Amino acid sequence: MARTRWHPPERFFNAANRLVRPLLRSRLHPLVSGRLMLLTYEGAKSGRTFAIPVAYYRPAPGEVWAFGARTGWMSNFRNRRTVRLRLRGREVRAEATAVEDREEVARLLEELVQRKGPGAIRDPFVGFPRDRHPTHEEAVAAADRVRIARFHLSAKR
Repeated sequence: MARTRWHPPERFFNAANRLVRPLLRSRLHPLVSGRLMLLTYEGAKSGRTFAIPVAYYRPAPGEVWAFGARTGWMSNFRNRRTVRLRLRGREVRAEATAVEDREEVARLLEELVQRKGPGAIRDPFVGFPRDRHPTHEEAVAAADRVRIARFHLSAKR
C-alpha cells in the first residue's frame, strides 16, 4: 500500500492567510517577509481583487518565482498580467506569467536546487528531499504536482 503525505485542509490555509496578510502589510513584516510575499491581482474571470500570501524565491535581480501545488490563483497568469507584490515591506509592480509546461517546471525546480541547495524548496507539496539534490525523475514527478509563477519586476519601484 502506497503511503500518502498528509496535507493540511484548505481551511487551515484560509485561517493562516487571515493572520499573515496583515502581518506582511505591517511594520512587523520582517518576521515573515524573508519567505513570504503578498501577491495582489485581479481575477481573470471575476474581476475581483485578491491579496494572498505566497512563498517566493528570488533567482535573479528583477525576477521572483512562486511555487505551489494548490494554486488555483496561478491560472490567472496563463496570459501575462500586471500584479502588485509586497516584497520585504515594499510594494512593487510585476508582470506575472504561469509556467505550466512539465519539463520547464522540472528544469526550473532543478535550477533552484542547484543554486540554493537541497533545502531551498521547503514546500511539502513539492515533495523534494531536504538532505540531497533530487533526481531528474523526482523533479519531473514534482512537476506533475507543482506550478510556477514567474514575476518580472518593473524597473520603477
